[in-house]
Amino acid sequence: MKKILSLLMFIFLGLSMFSQNVVDKASIEGHVLDKTNEEPIPYANVIIKGTTNGTLSDKDGDFIFRNLKEGKYTLVVSVIGYEKQEYNIDVTKNQTHHAHIDMKPTQVNLDEVVVSASKVETNRKDASVIVNVINNKSFEKTSSENILQSLPYQSGVRVEYSCQNCGVPQVRINGLEGSYTQLLVNSRPVMSSLVSLYGLEQIPTNMVDRVEVIKGGGSCLYGSNAIAGVVNIITKEPLYNMFSIGESSEVIKDKLFSQYYNANAAILSKDGKAGASFYQSFRKRNPYDDNGDGFSEIGKLDAFSFGTNTYYKISNTQKLSFEYHTVNEQRRGGNAFDKPPHEADLCEMTNYKIHSLGGNYDYVSLNGKNHYNLYSSLQYVDRDSYFGSHQEDSAYGKTKDITLVSGFQGSNQLDKFLFFPSTIVYGVEYNRDELNDKYVSYNRHLNQTTYIFGGFFQSEWKINDFNVLLGARLDKHNLIDNAIVSPRVNLMYKPNENLQMRLSYSTGYKAPQTYNEDLHAAQVGGESLIISLVPNLKPEYSNSISFSTDFYTRINEDLQTNLLFESFYTNLKDAFAYRETKQGDSLTIEEKYNAKGAKIYGASLTAKISYLAKYTLTLGYTLQQSKYKEIQYWTDENIEGTKTMLRTPNDYGFLSLLIEPNNKFSLSATGTYTGKMKIPHLTTNTLTTSQRFFDCNIVSSYDFNLTNNVVLQLSGGVKNIFNSYQNDFDSGVDRDSEYIYGPIQPRTIFFALKLFTK
Repeated sequence: MKKILSLLMFIFLGLSMFSQNVVDKASIEGHVLDKTNEEPIPYANVIIKGTTNGTLSDKDGDFIFRNLKEGKYTLVVSVIGYEKQEYNIDVTKNQTHHAHIDMKPTQVNLDEVVVSASKVETNRKDASVIVNVINNKSFEKTSSENILQSLPYQSGVRVEYSCQNCGVPQVRINGLEGSYTQLLVNSRPVMSSLVSLYGLEQIPTNMVDRVEVIKGGGSCLYGSNAIAGVVNIITKEPLYNMFSIGESSEVIKDKLFSQYYNANAAILSKDGKAGASFYQSFRKRNPYDDNGDGFSEIGKLDAFSFGTNTYYKISNTQKLSFEYHTVNEQRRGGNAFDKPPHEADLCEMTNYKIHSLGGNYDYVSLNGKNHYNLYSSLQYVDRDSYFGSHQEDSAYGKTKDITLVSGFQGSNQLDKFLFFPSTIVYGVEYNRDELNDKYVSYNRHLNQTTYIFGGFFQSEWKINDFNVLLGARLDKHNLIDNAIVSPRVNLMYKPNENLQMRLSYSTGYKAPQTYNEDLHAAQVGGESLIISLVPNLKPEYSNSISFSTDFYTRINEDLQTNLLFESFYTNLKDAFAYRETKQGDSLTIEEKYNAKGAKIYGASLTAKISYLAKYTLTLGYTLQQSKYKEIQYWTDENIEGTKTMLRTPNDYGFLSLLIEPNNKFSLSATGTYTGKMKIPHLTTNTLTTSQRFFDCNIVSSYDFNLTNNVVLQLSGGVKNIFNSYQNDFDSGVDRDSEYIYGPIQPRTIFFALKLFTK
């Protein structure tokens, strides 16, 4: 009898709760309009502040929220090209309420939302450090097929290839090599050493929502390797039902150089609680021989990628999301591309199969002050390779790599923490990587297991016009005896909305392990050049200081400017360096060892001016010095040494001009300037000084409206118009394949088409 009464009571309570929910139902209907002309704004992002409940305005600028409880709500509305708006509204039960939201156009993006500065969503102008954002418009105006091609248009950032055969790319931030930059996918360090070797070139832009770039030490939040900075790749989430397909082709000297095909689609449930996006791309690049010696300067490439990003909103405060992508890529340089690798006179070949999977659980309290996240990411890599010359039949290799990242993160907005309002962020993370690399002919069999268990905590106080941030991370790396503490201190002075001054101090470290550059086997003078670690290699530590001033001014309603000044100083202790040793007749070994240290310092200036949001000019210039504390001998001590870091110019910059007179036509001119730098030439044992380069590109596009919702976009242009390209490549089978510098390809004509829904 008691059980029956209990059951009846349970049913009664359930019906009562259900009936209460029905009674409490209310709705918000709204319209998003351009304040200057009252035109509707389609696909504006509208969220209820403090929840995961969000939607997009439709093609007529309309949106709706249903099944809301009675109470006070704040709608946050954002869209590219407009200032973010917050709209307060009181909701009563059984009523439909209306919101009329006017958006004010902006020529310079002030209110972009970024996550890399503090691991939580923050307006860019409120972030504790400068965060540069590369979005879809940036991809289009630079005609970028992959992430690598879009990065040079940021002050302090350079991109270059360092091998004629396989085209190993490097992203250099503030003068430091690529391995000093931490690569993230959705804020997770899931890119292993093996993948990061070609990783940014393997990620197509149609997979990406935006890329966030932070310059300076970031180990406090992101652990090992974030000494030069962080590149955070944020993948696309499904926002509205859509599809797109595209194709582009490139021609060099009247010959087809490359073709790129891509497709995207997204589908959402009617109530917006679930959605999925899909992307696919295929890229084919033919080998290019610039000096006519029969050996490629740019290698052959065949790459296929597929991925999906899905979510399910359990409630207004809880959300599950999953991401999966796979890459199948084969690249090859040398000659005799129609033959097996070992029958070629010179061949470097890699065949990658990559699978990456990630999941997240997010909880956001109704008042928006508390956010908790559980996450886990897994990546598996299988690589077959060949690095050999003179038809060596045993130069095949096999590499496998598994990376796991799991953790928890929380953030809370506190009314008072140590006397002042504060936002605290904290978490724990476990990162494990198992690498197996085997080359029989080089007698190299590497089994490397690394794991890091870390925890971090930071607090940011808002005190009148100042933001003060203190934080630290504690890491225990299995290859380092003692735990490592990486502190962080940031001070921001913001007297008004148009001026932010930031001062930062941070530390970083690199563990004594094998990194991406150590897995490459270059072909130099008919010999294979590989890298080994000296016994008892010590960790490398850094201390970084930066200062920046970010000033915005609106001269009138039509003209807006932005001036950003950044200065930086990094001191490296026990800096990793390389020296040459010999072993046998056909193998050269470079040892990685600890030099005394190095200093990198300089300043960047970025200026932007925009008129009517239709004409935007951006200029950036960096002046710097990168020097070791003592002379380094890049080959042996009988050859001239240098304190200057190799392949690092003292000055470089970029420009970008975007013209959009209407919503159908656009014209952009972009370019990069690279100053002189010292380049080692191993076949002659000399240090050469490169020439200056200016790589200029023009891209134009026009949209044809086929229907109310379907658009055909035609585009075309020229890359490297002035053919500013290296003119002294080594020749023949015994060339120095690492003697390469400057722009990544010569003058190239391209054309593209894209069919998409609005």
